[in-house]
Amino acid sequence: MAAPDRAGGFYPLGLYGVNATNDLPIVKAAGFNLVTGPAERRYLDAAAAHGLKVLTPPDTAAGPEFDPARAQEAIRRFDRHPALWAWYLIDEPDFNQVPPEQVRQAQRFVKSLRPSKPTALVLFQGAQSRYYANLADITMIDRYPVPWLPLANFGQHVQMTRLALPARKPLVAVIQAFDWSSCPELLPGEANFRPPAFEEMRCMTYEALARGANGLFYFAYDSGAWKIREHPETWAALKRVVAEINDRRPLFQAEPRWWPKLHRFADSKRRFNAALESSVTSCLLRVRRGNGVVPAGDYVLAVNNTDQTHTYSFTLPPTPGVVGKAVSTSQAVSRIGVLGEDREVPVQGGWVTDDFGPYAVRVFGPLP
Repeated sequence: MAAPDRAGGFYPLGLYGVNATNDLPIVKAAGFNLVTGPAERRYLDAAAAHGLKVLTPPDTAAGPEFDPARAQEAIRRFDRHPALWAWYLIDEPDFNQVPPEQVRQAQRFVKSLRPSKPTALVLFQGAQSRYYANLADITMIDRYPVPWLPLANFGQHVQMTRLALPARKPLVAVIQAFDWSSCPELLPGEANFRPPAFEEMRCMTYEALARGANGLFYFAYDSGAWKIREHPETWAALKRVVAEINDRRPLFQAEPRWWPKLHRFADSKRRFNAALESSVTSCLLRVRRGNGVVPAGDYVLAVNNTDQTHTYSFTLPPTPGVVGKAVSTSQAVSRIGVLGEDREVPVQGGWVTDDFGPYAVRVFGPLP
């Protein structure tokens, strides 16, 4: 499978745990276009009726219990179904100690059937992506740090996975939308659990974009012990995040660009986060086909991945001159807009400076 169409095609925006067909219209109304669900005719038909795609296992999972006959029958029956997005090969093989070779064997068998839909797998650790990331057609990474890990851990693992993949291979980040108190046995010794707040969920969403993800999933609607609609504040926060993604869809499908960036912090002692990376993640994104919210052009995305306030500065990329020679953007503009904030910030000596509250997200542009 090729990477999602950056010019405006299908952008994966999914939700785990949508198990009942009665919940499909609720999830669609919330702004999602993709769910996880079973390889069953009734479920797939209902998803198609509501305009949803489905990530589904082929009635078995890669590993020692992989059943080729069940996989073959599921693919024979449902591979051409219009709702099917991808075949879910395995969930967290690294966490579950499934050797990469067993995943590779299942992948080879599925591909030998010549399915029209791609395969996908989800990793638990970005550091394990060197062994697993290129086995399936689509690689996903799930990190759920709130509140037992610094939020910086999320972006760090997304980036490790991105760097293990070819540039055009799809990477989907899976973001926490649940409370670990629903399954405390998975984190023995930890306490004071809570679900992520809106600001944290939004921060992880933009961190995923800045680190190279070209699709998103959220966990979870109904995992059994966790039912998000029984937690209205978390459900409302997730719907706000998804609404913003849909409004800004061209930004999430933008093309990452390199530029000779310089950046600095007013307080240099706090320039590194808990993962010993920059406390603000910044990148340059090129929107080729905009909409009424995000016009076409280049944007600098900057994400404070910490719970501290920072004053952060960066240099703008050069802009082409009238004869094709790059010139400093500071010669072309003295102020730059902040998307969605109805304000501008000055460009002084080629530098843009702004204040970032905890987990704040800024999108500067479009650049001239």
